[in-house]
Amino acid sequence: MLKINYSANITQIIDFYGITKTQAGTVPTFFFFAYGIGQVFNGVFCKKYNIKWMIFVSLFVSASINLIIAVGSNFYIIKWLWLANGFVLSILWPTIVRLLSEVLPKKVLGTSSVVMGTTVAVGTLIVYGLSSIFAAFDKFKLSFYTAGIAVTIVAVIWAVLYNKAVECAKNEKEQEETVEKTNPDAPLQEHQKKGERKLLFASIYVLCFFAIGVNLIKDGLTTWVPSILKEEFSMSDSLSILLTLFLPIIAVFGNAVALKMHEKIPDYVNQCAMVFAIIAVFIGVIIESLTLELIIIMLFGLVIVNFLASSLNSLITSIFPMFMRGKVNSGLFAGVLNGFCYLGSTISSYGLGAIADNFGWNAVFWTLMVFCIVTFIVWCGYACMKTFYTTNSN
Repeated sequence: MLKINYSANITQIIDFYGITKTQAGTVPTFFFFAYGIGQVFNGVFCKKYNIKWMIFVSLFVSASINLIIAVGSNFYIIKWLWLANGFVLSILWPTIVRLLSEVLPKKVLGTSSVVMGTTVAVGTLIVYGLSSIFAAFDKFKLSFYTAGIAVTIVAVIWAVLYNKAVECAKNEKEQEETVEKTNPDAPLQEHQKKGERKLLFASIYVLCFFAIGVNLIKDGLTTWVPSILKEEFSMSDSLSILLTLFLPIIAVFGNAVALKMHEKIPDYVNQCAMVFAIIAVFIGVIIESLTLELIIIMLFGLVIVNFLASSLNSLITSIFPMFMRGKVNSGLFAGVLNGFCYLGSTISSYGLGAIADNFGWNAVFWTLMVFCIVTFIVWCGYACMKTFYTTNSN
């Protein structure tokens, strides 16, 4: 909610301040840059954090930034405020993943992953829904007021209930570990063969690269679909935002689908590669429908692509670090992988906006198509490496 207010209202912001798409795209680019760097930074240091108060401070500061934007009138200060917003919000993901991996029993990891994977989609749905209503009255700044006030309340509730909730979860985990007599936090090198360790980290490197493309697609669509609908199909701000709601509505189920797919395809990289191939097909559908001005088919393609990209985002940033908690530092890799995701987000805002300004929206989707093709090439290299390590494993 705190991080997508700007993107949800970007068409009105462009009109209100009289700026170009490239200028408008600078603001989320600043956010994603700070958020991505912050993810890696906080992933490294979150092990030392007092979780209760770090998350409280993150929420409270971000809420305050949203309120400052709501009352301000200078566009050029917004990018710096959104830069700060990106960094303080970057505290949340690695810290929460660390918390869940430390206190939750194994039996609820899948459920918690689904819940974590739906939060972004649900938040996006709420923000875009409210923004559509506010746009109908030409009052987009109400979105920033709403987020600022609502999240301040959430921060207070978090601080009040944290200790009791964590104590209950830890007790249940300790009971489970006593029965199973397992040690899920054993270091990787103590129970993995050399070849298997190399393959694990090779998969992490590939997932980092895939993460860039995931958010390049996902956040690129979330940011720019209202502008596409407005410019290509002459829709009003309110209607373009409302139609964009289809993206997060369907994406809510992305994490559950990712989990089901993972049961059939246990290799994380193989699962990503297969989904990218499907995404490429539907990007082709979008390009053709945009050329022929077939809005229904284009919307269908956008929804499917966003759904698939959201499922991969959950797989990489939530399912992988939580399910691999016995082999890797969950908080660290949640931060690192999410940092690479937001490198893609950084490119999506300014980069795709600049491409649209200079070459049109068709060129934007061809850019996304090219990345999908590159992921296939990277996967081929990984497949060869996996075959080698599997064959020569000691």
